[in-house]
Amino acid sequence: MHEYSKEQKVDILISALEERYKALHVIRERVQSIGIWALGLLFGAGAWLMQGDVSLSAFQKELLVIAAAVMYVAVRYSYLENLSMGFKKQQRVAVQLEKALGLFTPSMFDDEKESIYPPEWADAGTEQGDGKFFKTTYMLLLIGTIFIIVAVLLSGEHSHHFSHFWY
Repeated sequence: MHEYSKEQKVDILISALEERYKALHVIRERVQSIGIWALGLLFGAGAWLMQGDVSLSAFQKELLVIAAAVMYVAVRYSYLENLSMGFKKQQRVAVQLEKALGLFTPSMFDDEKESIYPPEWADAGTEQGDGKFFKTTYMLLLIGTIFIIVAVLLSGEHSHHFSHFWY
């Protein structure tokens, strides 16, 4: 087995940590992009239904409501949940690397009694972590889905009365 010098070990840890940070940024960007696109489409379609002269049959409404619910469940509990699990794993590995580099160790880099990183950051990727990024995205996606469902249900005859609300 090859023995690494202390400098080589630090270089390896920093390189691995940079990769974790890149992966975290990519996942975060992907989630944000999906959230923005989904909200735009849901609110755009909902506004079109409420403003337009669209008249949906009961069967069409039922079909669209089911489709919206299925799409929400698929995106939320499959795609986004998978990204969330990967994000949390990346966070946990990043914390291990940060600990190995001494970023959570008091007095490691100066005479201060506190560490460079706040101790609560060591909880990233765990149940104790306080990140709300995914929960916020889930909530926004749910709000968009509820909006489109309401718009579908109110479309048709009722939309003429409802559209006066906007003017």
